[in-house]
Amino acid sequence: MIPFTKPIIKEEEIEAVKRVLESGMLAEGKVSREFEKLFSEFVGTKFATVTSNGTTALSTALEAMGIQPGDEVITSPFTFIASANSIAMVGGIPIFIDIKPDTYNIDPDLIEAAITEKTKAIMPVHIFGMPADMKRIMKIAEKHDLQVIEDACQAHGGSINGKQIGNLGHCATFSFYATKNILTGEGGMITTNDEELYDRMLMIKNHGRGKHGGYSHYQIGYNNRMMDIVAAIGVEQMKRFEFVINERRKNALEYDKFFSEFDEIKPQVEDDGFQSAYHLYAPSIYSDKITRDEIVSALRDEGVGSRAVYALPCHKQDTYLNIQQWRWAKFVDYPDYSKVSLPHAEEIGARHFDIPVHPSLTGAEKDSIKDSFRKILA
Repeated sequence: MIPFTKPIIKEEEIEAVKRVLESGMLAEGKVSREFEKLFSEFVGTKFATVTSNGTTALSTALEAMGIQPGDEVITSPFTFIASANSIAMVGGIPIFIDIKPDTYNIDPDLIEAAITEKTKAIMPVHIFGMPADMKRIMKIAEKHDLQVIEDACQAHGGSINGKQIGNLGHCATFSFYATKNILTGEGGMITTNDEELYDRMLMIKNHGRGKHGGYSHYQIGYNNRMMDIVAAIGVEQMKRFEFVINERRKNALEYDKFFSEFDEIKPQVEDDGFQSAYHLYAPSIYSDKITRDEIVSALRDEGVGSRAVYALPCHKQDTYLNIQQWRWAKFVDYPDYSKVSLPHAEEIGARHFDIPVHPSLTGAEKDSIKDSFRKILA
């Protein structure tokens, strides 16, 4: 089986973790500071802070932005459920709007109609590494005095007109889960250019302590910190990151060219000036002869790793169909998500699938993947 993901862990990571273990300083410390510095320099922001995972990065950022119970945050339904859950965790209300069927990202044309007096923020998700239309989103946010948090948990290395994802909103969050372009197993990062916002994030993620540490506390906070053992892996990952992104992009563009031969396969669209990080390569199937589930099954039979990651958009998940069971429902008036209809998100959910795009793919493996499609779609 050609795996749909293949983490690159080499001797450098092992030695870096060993050095931390031998130092006796395992908690968040100087190695985490090094990781933050490398990452903020890459993204181009003034500040970055590590967290325990991508979900705590999202919830920490939302709380630092002042999202209160009952506040509405406009976001995409076509994403991993942590995006929406992080809003609900702080008592906010996820307001799902439909996506563009070509990019799979939140449709800016629909944002303003969803804004109410309760709306406080917009959370675009750069899905599969494909940048959302941040220029239009930021223009809408400025007009309505809204904050924008980029969910960039899949988008390390994506860019718009040469500017890195993570440096386009008021803040951004990243995940370093084991399948991501930069991986640490678990881990997260928040980036921003706003020093006051940054200082609040530092308190929230560290028990309400001030940025200089110690045992003075200023607000209720959490333990959302990263261990230096984890950060050590991230530091080494940063050193080969350019290679990882370039290989993913090379593989994706090779697939794009190949799929141009098939009318029934439509890759996710990369708009002019936009560069996807290609966390996943996820085309959609438009055929009367074979369904998405059938093509996934056929690919697996051919030894090609494939799956449909977000077959069920967030608003169709039991979590939101049963939102009245959530603890904040005693105080927050949630929408009836069962009545929410988002046809593009639902259609792409039913049509998309992903295939291997990771940087360790060999030429022979890519040829095998192409041969499998020729056979299945013949």
